[in-house]
Amino acid sequence: MSGGGSRAALVVGSAFVHDLGSLFPVTMNLAGEELAFTFVSSCPSPDAVAEWVRLRSGTVVAGRVPRFFVDANGRRIRVELAGSAIRALVVLADEVTAAPASVPRLGRWQDQMPCRVRGAMDELARMLSRCHHRAGGAPPLVDLDLAYRPDREYETRVAGAHERVRAYIAPVRPVLALRWRSATSAQRKAFLAEVPDDAPVRGWLRRRRTTRILGMEVEVSP
Repeated sequence: MSGGGSRAALVVGSAFVHDLGSLFPVTMNLAGEELAFTFVSSCPSPDAVAEWVRLRSGTVVAGRVPRFFVDANGRRIRVELAGSAIRALVVLADEVTAAPASVPRLGRWQDQMPCRVRGAMDELARMLSRCHHRAGGAPPLVDLDLAYRPDREYETRVAGAHERVRAYIAPVRPVLALRWRSATSAQRKAFLAEVPDDAPVRGWLRRRRTTRILGMEVEVSP
């Protein structure tokens, strides 16, 4: 993947998310070609972690062989993808719910997040590929961070929804923030030409463009 730029990291990272299984991505941080995730484990307890790892050991994930490292308590799994700068930390759900308030409350709404995040990653990879093709130069590098921000309309939407679907309503808005790490002005211009302005961003971030890419809110630096 070396030399492929952020586009290559996003392509492999998307396959990585898919092949690991439907794990909720708590965080995602792309720094150029280095991509790191934190996932919530599907394992109900530490006793199930060893079996989860056993089923995936020796398999091919995103076209590569993953390495798994389980901590002594069986509550955290570190995953490294051979031949890439992609890694992940997988934790049990109770570690997330015990975390600071900035971590979203878990619920059935999280089931849709892996697909939504992957869709945005795939489209951003295509956009980076197109801007590189049009402008030339070295493959562009970006920083991309996933965050969950409180949804001010959550209580209203929950109050108006049937009890059966309330668990599927997210209390947060997933947001991807994109910043340029290494790109020519022509590459940035070609990329931004595809990004429509959806809404202004408050305060000192006003210069950022905000848009939606396959259901994900994305903030793009100029």
